[in-house]
Amino acid sequence: MARDKNNSPEDGMQSEYPDDRQQMDNMIAIVQASGNEQLSQEEKALLWKQIAGDIVVRPKIVSWPLVWKVAAAILVLLGAGLWTLQQQQGDEHALLAFAAEQHFDTGKSASTSVILGNNRQLLVKNNHAVITYQSSGTTLKVDSQEVHQQLVKDKPVFNTLLVPYGNIASLQLEDGTQVWLNAGSRLVYPAAFGKNKREVFLEGEAFFEVKQEAGRPFSVYAADLKVAVLGTAFNVSAYKDDATQQVVLASGSVQLQTYHNGRAGRTATQLRPGNRGMYTAGAENITVNDVNINEYLSWKEGLIIATHTPLKEILKKLARYYNQPIDVDTQSGNETFSGNLNLEKTVDDVLDIVAATTSLQYEKHGGKVIFKTR
Repeated sequence: MARDKNNSPEDGMQSEYPDDRQQMDNMIAIVQASGNEQLSQEEKALLWKQIAGDIVVRPKIVSWPLVWKVAAAILVLLGAGLWTLQQQQGDEHALLAFAAEQHFDTGKSASTSVILGNNRQLLVKNNHAVITYQSSGTTLKVDSQEVHQQLVKDKPVFNTLLVPYGNIASLQLEDGTQVWLNAGSRLVYPAAFGKNKREVFLEGEAFFEVKQEAGRPFSVYAADLKVAVLGTAFNVSAYKDDATQQVVLASGSVQLQTYHNGRAGRTATQLRPGNRGMYTAGAENITVNDVNINEYLSWKEGLIIATHTPLKEILKKLARYYNQPIDVDTQSGNETFSGNLNLEKTVDDVLDIVAATTSLQYEKHGGKVIFKTR
């Protein structure tokens, strides 16, 4: 007897239990979601709970062809999700591993340098360096010098911009994002970003104006923080010798997470314009408060703007900018400073202004400047 194509076991199962196909589709959707790093763990757990609640065990004859199809689909989707996740984590870990292997002392070099992936080093004599990448990432301009770099498709090549004390630099990445690096800073970045995301590593201080691309989120890894953005302007300060790391948002929106040993914290902290997010190593949470953003962004315009700022913080900024060791004695450690300092002036001119507007005076001993009570 010829088989009735309209009454196969699979079709019989589908007509008898019309919601089984929907359950299978739901299972596939859940498996797809399990590899989606855009969903939180809580969201994934809720989805699994919902699909578990929809599954009803019925005393019926199992249609094994359909079961095998579902199982095969799940395995394929799980494999694809795991491969995507491993690839994303691999790119991220490659960036951080590359940065960790580098050893530079920003206090000993006199010139800003760009270090290409093949270890070729380009020195910049100008203490206000300007570096610009073309859209492909294979050509960059270092001030007026044009340099070509060979890239391999689908293989990240990491470059490094090293800005020593006494220098600042501006950098345009290949996607059009603008970065200003303060004195004593290091930025590690791909010469050309991948298709799905853009990630950089920062040590020191930098101001970012991120080119918005909804399909390629931008992330900054800085000490114990991960800053995730789409398109916005913000300042990150994460020097090795500072107890805290901080992010100040000028426009747009960013999310902050703690980041330790290759793992991001479970909760994200959202900043709005005018917020400062601060984190101290070992602390449980990121703290957020409102600030005058001009005080945190003015350095890229060659200014320090301060309002009752601890003098120690001001002197640390001046020491980095002028590459001049400066300190204050313990007796005068609680002194504060208010006013504007023009960093285009000489270090002596700026120190004179600080002394004139506080109750302190300074002396030079063996190349070091010490502020003390008059």
